[in-house]
Amino acid sequence: MISAIIIEDNIEAQEYLTDIIKNNFPIIQILGYASSIKTSIQLINESNPELVFMDIELTDGLSFEIFDAIEQPSFEVIFITAFQNYLQKALDHFALNYITKPINPPKLIGSIGHYLQLKERLFSLEKFELFKNLTQNKNGQLFIQSSNEHILVKTANIIKLDADGNYTYLLLEDGRKLLASKSLKYYESLLPETSFFRAHRSVIVNINHIVSIYKKETIILTNKDKIHVSTRNKNKLIQLIQLLS
Repeated sequence: MISAIIIEDNIEAQEYLTDIIKNNFPIIQILGYASSIKTSIQLINESNPELVFMDIELTDGLSFEIFDAIEQPSFEVIFITAFQNYLQKALDHFALNYITKPINPPKLIGSIGHYLQLKERLFSLEKFELFKNLTQNKNGQLFIQSSNEHILVKTANIIKLDADGNYTYLLLEDGRKLLASKSLKYYESLLPETSFFRAHRSVIVNINHIVSIYKKETIILTNKDKIHVSTRNKNKLIQLIQLLS
């Protein structure tokens, strides 16, 4: 199933959109609805959707403000609005498509079909990448896809990984900083928990490159970077301290 939400402040439009989706794409599960910026942010954080159908003019402002509040947007967006003048701004926010009201069902169906095709292709590529990296990781190595090349990196040489949207920066002990075209979550699934610790949503550190831990909330690394640990992960940090003591 593919998870989706609908952000729309008109109840009739919500129902009409829902009917089109359910009647044509049973693979899509609608997790919820929101009609304002505030409720949209809450719904996205709670449901973590893969696809968002988004109106632009909501009850408390423009939906573009939602992107400012979401730390790492990982969903695709199909904008559905009665206005033409937001097209460029929608494209700036990486819109999958921009559909004007009244909704044209064939156009919406075509847009969703295009999304499903792209997702299937990406899934096939990711399965290949994951298999390749799982094989390499047994030997303590990872293939990092950076731009047009794949770089073989020893996991022991990674000091930390920083999220940058759907990309990841890897800082190596030789000073190199590689930009990988995979998310931090992807690398978290590959790296051994015994050697890597997720300090907060945007950073994973190599435990073997920790120099000290200050007040059970700040990690000092070998390159002198100071990494603050989120409240959510402090208990895991305490367990780590006990393990290393």
